[in-house]
Amino acid sequence: MSPNVGRALGRTGWTISPLGLGCASYWAKPRFSETRARAVLTAALEAGITVLDTGASYAHGHAERRLGRLLREVGADPHSLLIGTKAGTVPDARGRLVKDFRPATVVAQVRASQTALGLERLPLLQLHGPAPEDLTDELLRALEDLRTQGDVALLGINGFVDITRHATGMAPFDVLMPFLSVMEPDNRALVAGAAATGQGVMVAGPLARMAFAPPLGRWLTRPSGLWYLARALRHGPGPLLRARALRPALTAPDWTPAQLALAWVLEQPGVACAVFGTTTPAHVTELAAAARRPLPETVRDAIARVHGDR
Repeated sequence: MSPNVGRALGRTGWTISPLGLGCASYWAKPRFSETRARAVLTAALEAGITVLDTGASYAHGHAERRLGRLLREVGADPHSLLIGTKAGTVPDARGRLVKDFRPATVVAQVRASQTALGLERLPLLQLHGPAPEDLTDELLRALEDLRTQGDVALLGINGFVDITRHATGMAPFDVLMPFLSVMEPDNRALVAGAAATGQGVMVAGPLARMAFAPPLGRWLTRPSGLWYLARALRHGPGPLLRARALRPALTAPDWTPAQLALAWVLEQPGVACAVFGTTTPAHVTELAAAARRPLPETVRDAIARVHGDR
């Protein structure tokens, strides 16, 4: 499959699928079976998804190793895919994940990621949640050197508002990956502003961990549901309260709430790709269908009212 299908990723020269698969979270954990992980990845590739997003620290490195192994098993052509990984999050002496953006640490993670993924050149390397002060001259030079040496093709940043705003239009970053969803719509202007500078924008969290869709009982019926529920409640009940307000707006004939939420993200100005995670092949197929359909106007208006846009 050629990457020259879909949406332009800023001025990078890449054209990518509007959806990306997050090869992280529960998908990456050893307790999630290899067979099921392979089925999810296969469904994504069959649906035309060309963006695969992972990270060196996800599942303590298991995410990258699993993705690299499965891509080889299914015979995928890595040159047809935008495979992105992340650096800057490492375990400390106690095994807790901490941030470390020293050039030597980032370069070491790049080398390890190349081995884990089976790639001589990483299509996309993103810094994983840096603060503005982490972007030292020494780090920026190291990143440029990695590109010059052919170790990475594109450079980017995955993070929250402060770093996204700071890095908008900033060299050497080709790609930014902020968070955007119907539950967190405030980054719309940030996304459009980054895209206006020529940077490619891939958004994270477009489904907001599905907090708006499944009833609580459904979350409690399977281990992955419990894991996602715990993530949703990590910062208190606020997300679930916002979800309850949005739920009536995410309704239309022949659409699921997840499809509507994703379609809303994909129509926001500047969005090249929305990266989602899942543990079921059917969910991949469902969302891929939504990416080919325009958001119903009635739903767009209903979401706008919840957001206070009108």
